[in-house]
Order: sequence, then structure tokens, then C-alpha cells
Amino acid sequence: MLKFVKRLVRNWHIKLFSLALAAILWIYVDNLKAKEMFLSIPLEVRNVPSRHIVSNELPMSVKVVLKGKEGRLALVNENSLRAHVDLEGRERERSRSIVRVDKESLPSGVTVKEISPASIETEIEAVKRKRVKIVPVIYEEPPVGYQLEDVLVDPEAVEIEGPVSLVDRIDSVYTEDIDASELTETTVKSVEITLESDKISLVDDGPVSVKAVVKELYVVKRVEEIPIVPVNLQDGLRALLLGSSVSALIKIPKRLERSMTREKVVAIVECEGIDGPGVYDLPVIVEAKLEDASFINFEPRLVEITVEKEQVPRINY
Repeated sequence: MLKFVKRLVRNWHIKLFSLALAAILWIYVDNLKAKEMFLSIPLEVRNVPSRHIVSNELPMSVKVVLKGKEGRLALVNENSLRAHVDLEGRERERSRSIVRVDKESLPSGVTVKEISPASIETEIEAVKRKRVKIVPVIYEEPPVGYQLEDVLVDPEAVEIEGPVSLVDRIDSVYTEDIDASELTETTVKSVEITLESDKISLVDDGPVSVKAVVKELYVVKRVEEIPIVPVNLQDGLRALLLGSSVSALIKIPKRLERSMTREKVVAIVECEGIDGPGVYDLPVIVEAKLEDASFINFEPRLVEITVEKEQVPRINY
């Protein structure tokens, strides 16, 4: 037994060195079997001081390199991984924070080899609220014959919230674009508010509506030499007219201006009550074969009509 102990401790430093070298070689060989996984994971900011906000632009995600054996890497749930910077106890407005990965979401045996970027510069500002005017954004004109007379917004103003440096320079916010190219009547539309930065938010996210007041345009046209036609005259009678045409001023929608012709206006005298020959002063009735047309004036208003018996041709045998 004594000989065995002496033999064991003989050249002990060489044996210890050999053992350490073997351990290093084993670790090296074992590491050769390790794989790497490259991922892009979301970046979060945690523990922002109360009534403050991160005012500078931060990357949405960071790149990480995970290391571990192939079987362990296969257990990584990419959807559960998050990177973060922690601002707890932060006092300075601008500082650089280390990016960390939530290791509890990693399977055992998987480590974080690299994070890029490894640190993020963050800037925090106090949060401010301010009431600003809402400005409607209208593009295009209504169709021919219509006019945008007014645009009303309800509510007229809204309260915003964000970093002091941004809020101080904002006096108004804008609605989403509203296309007026097909508006032919007054229209009320619910709209969204567009904000110039994702650092700005609406305090009250209630509905916003825009009322576009659209008015139809009209034109006045003069129509000359409209023939007067007697109607409903009894059989056996005929009518002779003195002054057989009418001149009229007519108001029509501008959208129908090109279709307005003399043939679209009719002038008549009603003869239904006439039962025998004679001279009669009868009112002229004018009508337009166009929708929403109205007469401003026409002349003559009365016309003299001579009614005679209709002569029956004599037949000679």
C-alpha cells in the first residue's frame, strides 16, 4: 500500500498538469459540438420613470447569437424571447444602457454569446399634455356642378400627450385624408387623427367626425322661340295663335348645363274649357324636361287664341 502511494505521488506535478490538460481538451472538444443560432428579437424598455417617456428613436429589435448543443437550441421558443434595457433609478436625461436578454426564457444549456447592439443610448423627457386644434384634410374637388361650401369638425380640438420638446411645437393635428371627388351632398364621416410621431398620443381616443357641406351649383339660361302648342281642344275646333313662341329664363343644375336645349322646354295653352268659336286670352304654361329645373321668368304670360270651327272639306260627286 505504501509503495502504491509513493508511486501515485511520484512526479505529481506532471500528473496534475496532464489531468488539467485532459480537462481542457475535453471542454474544447465538447465545445466543438456546440452550435450557434442567430435571431432577431424585440427590444423593450422597462421601468421608465413615472410621468416620463423615452423621446429618442430606439431600434425595434436587436440581433442575438445563442450558443448550445443542437438538441437544446431546438427547444428555443423565438416568440417568447425578449431583449430589454432597464431604466430603473434613472436620473439623467441621456445615458447609455446595457441590452440584456431574459435568460429565464432560454432552455438550460443555452447561453447568449453576443447581442448587437450591446448597449443603447436612451433619452427621457417629462410628459406634457396640451389641447390642440383639429384640422381637416380635404383633397380633390367635388364633381362638376357641386361646391364644397364648408368643412366642420366635431370636436374642434383634442388633447395630446408626449415629450415636452415635441408637444411644445405642435399647435394642431390633422385628420386622415378625405376624398371629396365623389361628394354630391352634405356628408358626415368618422375619421382618424394622424400624429407626426409615435411618441405623441391622444389622451381621449373618442370618435372624431368631419362634416363636409356640399352645395349644388345652378346656372341661369335663356331659351328663345319656344313654340306654343294648344292642347285638349275639342274635336271640330281649331286654334289660331297670335305670337306663337315664348322666351324664358330657366334655372338648372350646372351639371345639366350641356344637355339644356330648346327642345327640353315645352310651352302650352290649355283649351279644355273652350266649347265654341271665339277669341280667348289664355295663360301660357311652360314645363322643362330636366330635373330640378325652375323658371325665373317667361314671356308672354298670356296669349290671344282665336278658335274657329274646323272646316270640313266639301266632296263633289
